[in-house]
Amino acid sequence: MKNSSVQVLILLMFFFFLVLPLYNRFSNYFMTEPDKVWRRTMLQQQDLYKYTTQQSYRMPYIQDETVDLRIVVIVFNRADSLLRLLGSLNVAFYFGERVVLDIWIDRSKDGQIDENTYRIASEFQFKHGVKIVHNHTFHVGIYGQWLNTWTPKSNSSEIAVILEDDLTVSPYFYKWLKIVHKKYDKLVEVNGYSLQGISIKHGIGSEGLLEAPSGNIVFLYPVIGTWGFSPNRRNWVKFRDWFEVMLHDDKFQPLVPNILPTSWYQTFIQTGKTEGMWSMWHIYHAWKSREYTVYPNFSGHLGLTVNWKESGLHYGPGLARGGRNPSHNLLTIWRPAYEDLPDYPIRLDVYGNIDKEDEP
Repeated sequence: MKNSSVQVLILLMFFFFLVLPLYNRFSNYFMTEPDKVWRRTMLQQQDLYKYTTQQSYRMPYIQDETVDLRIVVIVFNRADSLLRLLGSLNVAFYFGERVVLDIWIDRSKDGQIDENTYRIASEFQFKHGVKIVHNHTFHVGIYGQWLNTWTPKSNSSEIAVILEDDLTVSPYFYKWLKIVHKKYDKLVEVNGYSLQGISIKHGIGSEGLLEAPSGNIVFLYPVIGTWGFSPNRRNWVKFRDWFEVMLHDDKFQPLVPNILPTSWYQTFIQTGKTEGMWSMWHIYHAWKSREYTVYPNFSGHLGLTVNWKESGLHYGPGLARGGRNPSHNLLTIWRPAYEDLPDYPIRLDVYGNIDKEDEP
């Protein structure tokens, strides 16, 4: 009897310590291509779940306090870019209101904080309110940076804006956010407000830049603009709750038909790089919920932010401009016409066409 038990134990040890590791290492060679894609997808979603559900960085910190504006700056290791953004925040107008600047620094995958970036963040003197530097306790990636750095209470009235480090803001960015939040937060289909003044169209085969007909200071668009995004609190909470649920569904992929972001995301699935495109989940949720982002439509594509297209997660060496030239021009002169907004903005589809329901 003892011999049989020993034999079973030896077989189990042989399986777990030799056969199973060998299978995990070499099974990819015997899989069909659909099976390989499925396996890569599962591994990627396991990583995303790990990065977006750790309680250690989902704590709201001082978000119980009453503030008017919370500026969320997310950064990894681009110290010079961070300093440029922080400098532009210091010369913006805040009208004496209560402002908190949260700077969130991600770690590398081996747990290291970039020392120069941390020094810049720590030494920067914010002239308009409270500054807090948050060091993530482990690598969270772009998903964790975007999805878990603003966790408002259900009764919060603060305005928040999320800024990646390779942006510069207009002095009037907060003035604009105050106006559009007051005007459109009540619209259930508005999920937030983009600060960028220039964008491509996102329909397959579409050409040219996205813009509404002249005379429309704002427009609604089904794809989020991430060059400075200010969420509608109600819809942001709903999106985050949905995301955490859907992340458990091994068979789900956030694919929207006939748009360029889906093509990009499918390429990332093939190459194992979906951790760099959190926005695909937001795009899908907006599509299913019939939600829109409010964009500005200033003449000449002036923006409340510009993007310097630094080399990093979004722009490789072939696409990055290395901080030499911004994507477009900032809005530097405020005109009274910018405050004369329609009760309901015109809607554009992913091809830049006026939504048929809005046509006269």
